[in-house]
Amino acid sequence: MEYTLNELKEYMETNNYEEENIVNGLQGIDNSIFKSERSKTISFDKIVPKGKMIAVRKHTRYIHYPAHNHDYVEICYILSGSSHQIIEQTEVTLSTGDILFMGPGSTHEILASAKNDILLNFIIHKKFFSYILEFIDDETSLSDFLVDVIFKPSSSKALIFKTQNKKEIEELLQKIIGELRHKSKLTESRIKFQLGLLIIELIQQKPRIIEKETYEQGLLIKVIHNIEKDLKRANLNEISEKLNVKNYNLSKMIKKESGKTFNELVRDIRLEKFCELIKIQNISINELAIEVGFSNTSDFYKKFKAKYGVSPREYRNIK
Repeated sequence: MEYTLNELKEYMETNNYEEENIVNGLQGIDNSIFKSERSKTISFDKIVPKGKMIAVRKHTRYIHYPAHNHDYVEICYILSGSSHQIIEQTEVTLSTGDILFMGPGSTHEILASAKNDILLNFIIHKKFFSYILEFIDDETSLSDFLVDVIFKPSSSKALIFKTQNKKEIEELLQKIIGELRHKSKLTESRIKFQLGLLIIELIQQKPRIIEKETYEQGLLIKVIHNIEKDLKRANLNEISEKLNVKNYNLSKMIKKESGKTFNELVRDIRLEKFCELIKIQNISINELAIEVGFSNTSDFYKKFKAKYGVSPREYRNIK
């Protein structure tokens, strides 16, 4: 017997044993699911019965889950309500119909959810995706994610798909959740099959991608902050000394990560600051150009026109 997603939502709104204990102050986070006492990694072997490749659990509500990761792939489906999470230091609000793929090694923190926030977690062993990948030829965000999952020790990437009102996907999820409600000897086999179809349906969708910030990306952000602090005197030698990075290495990294030389990066930041201030400050164009770091105003006019296609005066008058 099949159920609509609304019927399944009503069924799952009922508190389970763990949630009742949390509400009554009798229980906190179950630390037995982690690899060790001090580990922040949830272990597949501790939450999935031996010999199984997939488990599906309703996310436990009413409690805050601190930052953690997994040694498996987690697919989280928002059946109803929302979920506020911090994924790789990026704040995210997932809404009804969203599907989140978390690679093994990707870190997230989950804020406490309310009664109508129903999340389903699909806990899947990495080996499962080797079979799925055989049916996928196209290079997409999801296929790249699966390749990382299969061939790399860990993957800090997360994908978010918007699937609300997409009939084919909703029907597959409906069948999967229906299997959970009425289990039989064939339940796991059916869920594997339906999950494979779901992934194939999602392959052509364009997800939001969240990745862990690399050392180089973090360093570029620090460079930009240092430039913004002293636009007039921004100097590569001083910044490289402050960041304890060799001048040549920092220059090379800036070019690789931004596609610009240090001087080009400084120029563009100065131009962006000028555009921000010219709309709100009652000041002459030349004075403001000098204030943001352009000592040669003639050169400033040329660079501004080349980048924006209009003169500074015309830009100021654009509503």
